[in-house]
Amino acid sequence: MQMRFRTTPAVVAATGVALALGAAAPTNAAESEPAQRRALVVVVDFKDVHHTDTERLKDEAKTTYFGGPQSLAGYYTKVSQGAFTYVPAVPEQVVGPYELNLNQKPCDTGAVNEAVREALKTDGYVEDKDYDSLSILQPATGGDCPWDGLGQVPGGTTWIGVGDKPEISRDLLVHEFGHNQGFSHHSRDFCAGGDLGTCAEDDYSGKTPMGGGGSEVGFAAPELISRGWLPGGQAVTVDKSATYELNSLYSGETGGVRALDIPMGNDRLVIEYRHEDPSYTLDHNLDAAVEGVHAYRVPGGDYNKSRLIDPTEGTGEGDADAITTLTDAAHGIEVKVSRSGNGSATVGVSLDGVAAPAAAEPVKNAAAPAPQALAAEGSPAPEDDTDAAAATPAANAHEAKSASQDLAATGGSSNTPLIAATGAALAAVGAASLYAVRRRNHRGA
Repeated sequence: MQMRFRTTPAVVAATGVALALGAAAPTNAAESEPAQRRALVVVVDFKDVHHTDTERLKDEAKTTYFGGPQSLAGYYTKVSQGAFTYVPAVPEQVVGPYELNLNQKPCDTGAVNEAVREALKTDGYVEDKDYDSLSILQPATGGDCPWDGLGQVPGGTTWIGVGDKPEISRDLLVHEFGHNQGFSHHSRDFCAGGDLGTCAEDDYSGKTPMGGGGSEVGFAAPELISRGWLPGGQAVTVDKSATYELNSLYSGETGGVRALDIPMGNDRLVIEYRHEDPSYTLDHNLDAAVEGVHAYRVPGGDYNKSRLIDPTEGTGEGDADAITTLTDAAHGIEVKVSRSGNGSATVGVSLDGVAAPAAAEPVKNAAAPAPQALAAEGSPAPEDDTDAAAATPAANAHEAKSASQDLAATGGSSNTPLIAATGAALAAVGAASLYAVRRRNHRGA
């Protein structure tokens, strides 16, 4: 699987209060106005390092953050079915540059955050009153930050490093703002032949921007469920054996069943069907590289920490990790795909040894609301270090220490550099964890 970027998590013990997340979003996009989160984009310089072309960077930021369907705002409008988007917090859309009374080295994220907020306050920009989210564009060249981007999980702050060319990766923005929504990095488990009793931790999923898929794929069904972005019964809780016809997760049509949510002991099993959507075109149609029925384990019912179930050993490119059969003997669950393609799939779910009915009359619509859906702006409570460390796959293991100690995180490969950050310095950030995107070339950037 070609990764657009490798992600490296760093848990941060915070003593501050999580940033305000704005108004609650509707759970049914068809019945309510879209929830809008006001993003203030700020260009900053350091005493020793400045952006090479500030005006060009500001123009680039206006386009990449807010410039129609191709932008960050356009992407979130699409994947949420119009229930949520980002809007400029101020008429000029991008403010600055502010020269901070800081040097670029060392990479002190907390100090940058605090200095930017003080500068904004001096100019009359009041958090909560004037903006909900803060996105800091800082010079990357010559610094020692081991990331391209950083985002609070959940929260309202992102840090984006900009190189000599004033270009901003849409993939990076979608990913970091996904962390603000509460989404963790997205991994996969290899479960040989679809047997959920054989699963072993593997790699990144590629099925969501949070798993290296970039902005050319949508978020996975569990992530949509967590935000309430599958309204009107599109996500169905399966409590008895049945056969379902699934519409593609990102369909140009409205309604229909798009995800199955199956109780599995303390966990959940979520089933989706993915097919390219020609109604939303980025560099390619959305989900052009994702086809087939996919399954996710949701540990402890936390939809933000789901993991792709991959029944075939290998890279997982394209539809190689699509499922045909899944079995979970421990909980008496069997999932069979009898048909998949051309924008829909037929999936039978058998519970407790009771076979699913024949596929002749699959369930096409459902009135049940999305299970355990959170409002789009109602983020889960900030995670503490212990929970975040326990829920993260070994490939991205966190070493969580007290706020007065350094926190070190290692990535998913042996050559991933350590990220060390002093908890005291980062307390000003005001969230329980940060996720970094390791410095690396982005496709198309």
